[in-house]
Amino acid sequence: MKYIIYRVDDRFIHGQVLEGWVNYLKISNVIIVNDLLAEDSIRASIYASTLPASTKFSVYSIKDFCAKKPYTKFKKKYTLVIVGSIEDLLKLGETFSNNIYFNIGCVTNCSQEVCINDSVFLSLSDFHKVQELSQSYDIYFHKVPWEKPVIFSNHNRA
Repeated sequence: MKYIIYRVDDRFIHGQVLEGWVNYLKISNVIIVNDLLAEDSIRASIYASTLPASTKFSVYSIKDFCAKKPYTKFKKKYTLVIVGSIEDLLKLGETFSNNIYFNIGCVTNCSQEVCINDSVFLSLSDFHKVQELSQSYDIYFHKVPWEKPVIFSNHNRA
């Protein structure tokens, strides 16, 4: 698994994220990228309080995350970057590289036109966006690391 994990999860931090990702992979850094949460210190502190004391936590707006690229300072340590939607993930496009593991874990708050698995229901528009992203990067759909993922991949990449 790559050290930088970008996860789409409309619930941000919850049991699957804590036990399945943070504890299982011993993730050192959790970053939520969300414009509304970046301005809500109370909600952000609630999320922070759920993490192990050894886990560094931060919240960024999309603009600040792209400008500061805070994940680059954590070499050889797992960093989990969580966004709440496919749309927000794509707004981070300038930070994408082949060193990122793209995980879509839980998306349920949009129209349920396309069911990928039991926790990912995408609008047709988001489905097409993910298909387009998979032309450049492998996209893994699973709730926890040990679960067999559904993979969108274009193995014909140069």
